[in-house]
Amino acid sequence: MNIYEIIGGIAVALSCFNLLPQVLKGFKTKSMKDISWIFIFMIIIATIFWFIYGKYRNDWAIMLTNSIIFGFAVILLYQKIIYGREKKIKNGTSSES
Repeated sequence: MNIYEIIGGIAVALSCFNLLPQVLKGFKTKSMKDISWIFIFMIIIATIFWFIYGKYRNDWAIMLTNSIIFGFAVILLYQKIIYGREKKIKNGTSSES
């Protein structure tokens, strides 16, 4: 293993878990008001394209990295939907009443 493979491995690890602090903060605060919809959708779309590219190149590192990032982005999307809905229900602005 050479220095470039080590650097690549570190980059993969950091890329995989760069959304983890935001996911954990979302679960802790139950608030996603500072995370934009566009941000979440751009990550989801980008990771899908990166995965397709990795599949084309037969590059497991690209596919694995972007699968993990995609998973975290889906969790952020879930939090954005659920915590936004709960806030509306608490404030009495739900159209379901």
